[in-house]
Amino acid sequence: MLPDLKRSLLCVGASFSILTQAAPSAYESCKCAPTDPCWPSASEWVAFNKTVSGRLIKTVPVAAPCYKGPYYNAAACADIEARWSDSVFQSQFPIGYSYPITQSCDIPGGNTTTCTVGQDPPYAINASSTAHVVAGIHYAADKNLRLAIKMTGHDLIGRSTGYGSLEIWIAHLRNGITFEKTYQPSTSCKANHWTGAAINVGGGYNWSAVYKVAQTNNVIVVGGGCPDVGVLGGYTQGGGHSLAMHQFGPAADQLLEARVILANGQQVVASPCQHSDLFTALRGGGGGTYGIIISGKIKAYPETSIIGQSLTLAPKSLDHLADFMAAVRIIYEALPSLQDGGLSGYGSWTAYSPTPFIGNSTAGLTYSMGAFGKTKSQVQSLFAPTQAKLAQCNHTTDLFVNYTAYESYFDYYFATNGINSAAESSSALVSRLLTKESLSNSSGLARMLNITAGQPEEFTFNEIGAVGGGAVLSTPDPYSGINPAWRQTYVMNIVARGYLDTTNYTTAQAIHHDITYVKGRAMTALAPNTGSYMNEGDYQDPNYLKNYYGNALPQLRAAKAKYDPNGTFYCPTCVGSDQWEQQPSGKLCRL
Repeated sequence: MLPDLKRSLLCVGASFSILTQAAPSAYESCKCAPTDPCWPSASEWVAFNKTVSGRLIKTVPVAAPCYKGPYYNAAACADIEARWSDSVFQSQFPIGYSYPITQSCDIPGGNTTTCTVGQDPPYAINASSTAHVVAGIHYAADKNLRLAIKMTGHDLIGRSTGYGSLEIWIAHLRNGITFEKTYQPSTSCKANHWTGAAINVGGGYNWSAVYKVAQTNNVIVVGGGCPDVGVLGGYTQGGGHSLAMHQFGPAADQLLEARVILANGQQVVASPCQHSDLFTALRGGGGGTYGIIISGKIKAYPETSIIGQSLTLAPKSLDHLADFMAAVRIIYEALPSLQDGGLSGYGSWTAYSPTPFIGNSTAGLTYSMGAFGKTKSQVQSLFAPTQAKLAQCNHTTDLFVNYTAYESYFDYYFATNGINSAAESSSALVSRLLTKESLSNSSGLARMLNITAGQPEEFTFNEIGAVGGGAVLSTPDPYSGINPAWRQTYVMNIVARGYLDTTNYTTAQAIHHDITYVKGRAMTALAPNTGSYMNEGDYQDPNYLKNYYGNALPQLRAAKAKYDPNGTFYCPTCVGSDQWEQQPSGKLCRL
C-alpha cells in the first residue's frame, strides 16, 4: 500500500430569523447510541424508512463478504480485494471511505465473524431529493441522534462518519450541471460583482462530471487534482487547492452562491446579499458544519495555453544523500520566485522510499508545474537561476528538466494530474502552510527538511503543493472564510508516513505520534504563525482550531452559533466540535 501513498495525497447579508430550536434537556447531554434505551426500535426504523421513500439503508461494511459470517462470499471478496484501494469503488458504498481513520473490517478478512460497522453509521439515507435530506435532519433531531453527512467519503479527518450516527448520503443527490455564459444570480444581488461565466452544480457531483461540462464550454474551473473528489462538500468548503489555484485563487473563493439546508430543515440561498455570514463560513470554514449544500454556482474562466515544466532530481548513489538534501533545499528556496513568475504545481520527494522512486534510486524529487499564457523561452529564463544553483550538485545528483506546450488547461491537467486518488487506510500525515519568509530562512528550512525526510526505516514522503502565491495572495473579498494565513502562503507542504500492518496498533500509534510531534512540529517551527490545510491535516492535531481556522475562527463560531445552535452538524475538528467529547466507546456527549 505504501507506493500508492504519494498519489493519495494529491488528491478541501440580509437579516434572517432562525426558527427557535429547543435546547437539549439534561438527559440529552449525550447523543443516543445503539446500546441506549432511547435508540429507535426496529419498527421505528421501518416507519422512518417510509418517510424517505424506502431509501434507508442498514449499512454493511464494504469488506463484510471477506469475513466468515452471514455476508461471506468468496467471489465478492476477490473483487473487493482487487478494488480495495480504488477510491471510486469505495465511494459506491454508504460506509466506504477513501481514508478511514478507523477500520472495523479491513482486508483480507479471515476466520473471525467479528465484522461490524464499528465506528461507522449503522443507518444511512441514500438521499436523492431535498425532502430526504430534510427528513433525515428532523429524524436525527427528534431521536437525538448523531448526524453524519457524506458525499464521496474522500476525507482524511473523519468528518463524514461517526459512531451511532444517522448518515445522510448525498452522493446521488444530483439535480444536473448547467453552464451559464454569464453568471445569473438566483436572487438579485448588487454586492456580487462577478460578470464572467459560471457553472451551476446541483448536489453530489464530483469534479469529473464538472470537468466534462467545463471542457465542452471551453472554460477553466478551480477543482481538485483528483477528479473523484466531490465538488461542493469538504473540498470547496475546506478551501480547496488546485492546479488553477495560483492563477485564480482557492476553490472556496470561486463559490458565488449556495443553496443550503439548515439545521432546522429550512432551505436558503447563501450569497453576498442573503445570509452573507453563512456564505462566508461555507467559503473555507469547513465542510459538514453549518448546513448541507444542495447546489451551488462556481466561477468559470476562459481557456488558455500553458507551458508545463517537469523536473526530476535524484542522487547518483545513496552515498550522496547530503548533496541531494542540499538540492531539495535549493528548490524549496526557489519556489516563491518561480511562483511569482507564473509557475505553480505539485511535487513530491523522499529520501527513503521502500521501493525505487526515480529510476533505481530510493531517494528523489519530482515535480510538475505549469505557467498560464507563457512562452517556453519565458519559463526557461525564469528557471535559469535555479538551474545554475542546482548545477553545483551535478557531480553527485542527476537533474532532468523538460518543457511541454499545452494548448489548453485541461490538456495540461490530464497530462500531469487527473488521476483518481488511491484509497489508503494505513497512513498518517500533517500539512503546513509555508510563506516566502519561512522559505527564505535557509538554515531553518534545511533543519525542517532534514527532520521531515525521516529515517531510513520510516519511509517518509513529502508532498509539495506549490500552488500559493499569485491570486491566492490577492486581497480577498469580504466573504472569505478560509484561514487568513493562506493569503501569505506559497507552499502547502505535507509530510506522510504509511505502514503495512494495519492490525498493529502500537506501530500505528507510534507513527501518528511521530507525524504530529516530530515532523509536524518541525514544520511549525519554520512557520509558527501560519497553520495547516484542514482537508489534508492531522486529525490528531491538538491545536486544530488555530491551525485550521486561524483568525477566521471568531466569525466562523458566530455563524455556527447562529445557524446551528444545538450542534446538529457535528464533525471532529470542525468549528463547534470543541463543545463535544467523543467517549472511548465512540458515544458523543456535550462537554
